Amino acid sequence: MNNQPRLLSRPMPQKWPGISVSEWLSNWHKQDRLTKDAQIARLVKLASSYDPQSEKWTPEGSALAFRQLEMLSESDPQVLEGWLSIAQRRREREFETILTKREQRTTLENRAGETGDPLPRDQKGGWTILGDGLRYDDIPLTAPNDLTFMTENPRFLGPPPEYYSGFESACRQGSLATAQSIIASEALTTTPAFLHHGLCLALKAGNVETARYFLATGAPIVRKTPNHILSAPEDQQISLFELLVDYGWTPNTPGTWGAVLLPSIVTNHSLLRWFLDHGANPNLGEQDEHLYGEPLTDSCVALEKMAYQGDLEAARMLLDSGAVIQNGFPLHSAAGACPPGGNPHSGMVTPSEEFDRSRIPVMALLVERGADVNQFQGPQKGNMVPGYAIVHAVMAGAVERVRWLLENGADPTVKGPWGSAVEYACKVGSGDMRLVLENGVVDKLSKRLGEA
Repeated sequence: MNNQPRLLSRPMPQKWPGISVSEWLSNWHKQDRLTKDAQIARLVKLASSYDPQSEKWTPEGSALAFRQLEMLSESDPQVLEGWLSIAQRRREREFETILTKREQRTTLENRAGETGDPLPRDQKGGWTILGDGLRYDDIPLTAPNDLTFMTENPRFLGPPPEYYSGFESACRQGSLATAQSIIASEALTTTPAFLHHGLCLALKAGNVETARYFLATGAPIVRKTPNHILSAPEDQQISLFELLVDYGWTPNTPGTWGAVLLPSIVTNHSLLRWFLDHGANPNLGEQDEHLYGEPLTDSCVALEKMAYQGDLEAARMLLDSGAVIQNGFPLHSAAGACPPGGNPHSGMVTPSEEFDRSRIPVMALLVERGADVNQFQGPQKGNMVPGYAIVHAVMAGAVERVRWLLENGADPTVKGPWGSAVEYACKVGSGDMRLVLENGVVDKLSKRLGEA
């Protein structure tokens, strides 16, 4: 059972049966008023039959009728009146449905806390509405119209209110006095959902004082609020995160599915240092069981990302702060790094020597800190992988990385799901790659004979 709240709207279809949207609109505008009124009445009747409590689009065509009315309402006042009435009723029922689901989830969480039984697994994925941006499933809701601000880009019923354009500009431009004036004059805009929208606009624009005002006025910090800071000017990001810390957030506060922000900021060294200095745990990562769950505590996603990018400084910072290499396969990530556009599954990858060598310093650091050059990597989330770092490097066409791995004890003959490094190179490797591996096999045999 999936108890996560979600909106029930669907994206606007690009085509209706047998005709494009533009053709449909063109035909509509050619009709006389009497014919239009008859069609409006039919669409209103069909759209009104939708019941969101069932979460099903029945009868057939109800969702389509509602979307047709919505599109026509933008240019026809008579359609707008009928559509708004239906849309408001739908939003009220949607609001009630979300509150019910939240109550059910709270009951389940309380029961799980008392009994120790695990919560039902949430379903990851679902409907995504293009253009809505981030979705705030945990935003406090006090009235049906709060659903307007349940997504990053507001979903108004009809044209936005007159004050909205000025409010949005004030938040983005840092005009605190204007934002304060609008909030003081609009009684309906002081809900937590509306204030949160203003906060997010200010965060994205890097306006610290405006963001501080919204937090002080009651804007909540929900699981995806901090993500907006990553869109702000870099020179304002630390100040914005410090502001969130003042209101209870920490670098280890989980987002949806337990995801933390650290893996998203590791390329910004000053911000990475700030996160680590403020207690960020480099071993936290996203899980796929519970939308509002805690992070995994044995993740290696941040270190693997830095290894793949060859960022030696960031990798060292993470390791010095306690990142555990054995949580994942960062050496494999570095060994298999491909240049932009390179994909070994679609053709031979031929990186430049500079790109090839650029990952070796990170690989050396990882081995120095305990990475095993012959560690086997099993299936990742059900997907088969090459198995060994040296096979990753062969697939990436990284001759210099293969040479380095051989010099540091990698076995070119061990077989993963796709064969050994030698076998893979014989199929698709370059002449240089095959030569390096042949020498590696000879050296390996020579050592065995010497030991014997």
